[in-house]
Amino acid sequence: MSDFDFMIQVGPTAPEVEPSNVFKTAEANEALHHAYQWAISKASTSMHANAAKVYIEAIEMNRAFEPSSPDRADFTQLLYIISNLTHWRGDHAKESRKALKEYSETIKRA
Repeated sequence: MSDFDFMIQVGPTAPEVEPSNVFKTAEANEALHHAYQWAISKASTSMHANAAKVYIEAIEMNRAFEPSSPDRADFTQLLYIISNLTHWRGDHAKESRKALKEYSETIKRA
């Protein structure tokens, strides 16, 4: 049985591709890469991984809703991504979550 009965989408779907170098630091971009790799590997068996995958793919598209403040849009998107990464275990998990949290805090203050 699924964790949800249905899903509704409003607006266009982000392309199913990994965003490349969307953040201002190499550490955040590398962490996002590792998170995306985990998410696509587990998306078919984990609701949280699938949600993280979708949120990661939509980072650049989400900026259209905050064109004057891409950092604000990224901060909001990172809240959803990080929340769904709490179930990630294994290689790079702890370091990547930490890097994304630190990056989100730096852009929150910007």
